[in-house]
Amino acid sequence: MVDGKIKVSLVSGGDRTRTVPEALGLIADQVQIPDWPVLIKPNFVSTKVPLCATPVDAVRSTLAFLESKGVKDFTVAVGPAIGTADQGFDNYGYRPLADEFNVTWLDLNTDETVKVPAFDDKLNAQYLSISRTMAESYVVSVTRTKTHNDVVVTLGLKNILVGMLAGGNEKRKIHKGSKAINLTLAKMAQHVAPDLTVLDGTEGMQGNGPVEGDPIDSRITLASAHNIAADVVALQAMGYRLDQVGYLRYAMELRGLTLDDIEVVGERIEDVKIDFRPHDNIASQLEWPVEGDWRPTFDAVG
Repeated sequence: MVDGKIKVSLVSGGDRTRTVPEALGLIADQVQIPDWPVLIKPNFVSTKVPLCATPVDAVRSTLAFLESKGVKDFTVAVGPAIGTADQGFDNYGYRPLADEFNVTWLDLNTDETVKVPAFDDKLNAQYLSISRTMAESYVVSVTRTKTHNDVVVTLGLKNILVGMLAGGNEKRKIHKGSKAINLTLAKMAQHVAPDLTVLDGTEGMQGNGPVEGDPIDSRITLASAHNIAADVVALQAMGYRLDQVGYLRYAMELRGLTLDDIEVVGERIEDVKIDFRPHDNIASQLEWPVEGDWRPTFDAVG
């Protein structure tokens, strides 16, 4: 349980240059930025498929909001699974941001690293190398709402957790089956998670995401200063239930939160909900629950 309600803004509309600022404005009173480096993490995955990537206008509006809160210097960081960070910044029109804001570009795949615990395919311990810069920053996740081939949906939290893994070999280590990946993401989120999340579902990706899916005119934008609350609301607006998304269900329980702790401001979920078609392999993804009590398995890895 938390003191007071966690705000998640939910805005409807087809113009992200309006909806992103509006969504951020609705939760601005809960955004407290400490004297830390500020890192903005878009989602690229592939540097050649625009639909899988965070639209630059969503990042531009987020930078303007943070600047209005007193932030002067920004690191914009990505760690693509396909292609290089520089290719993504070039292909997706990010470079002009440096003409408007004091931006430093960072490739998370080549950053210095620290180790965090995770689970292998037998649910035993393994260790992953993550970006040191991200672990030592105020982290802002800006990503498109998408379906996923392993964990049902990929939103603000997963954008950070997978993006901060140092290169393709580390990213492949988390794909050890539905049970393992959901436990791993929940474990990693105890070490690094977004301090501010912006979810741009103006045009989402449904079906065989996170790269090969199809567009959906979902017209939703969400924001929250809590590390998982925006995702929990977004998955419902996408037509899913919390009990279908293992890593977010675990994360809620680990934080002692329930849906009653979240206040949705702006639109109501039921008024804007649109069902995202799931990935073709959704049945195997839903096999994430560990038999019996999951906590002993989870707590054995640390």
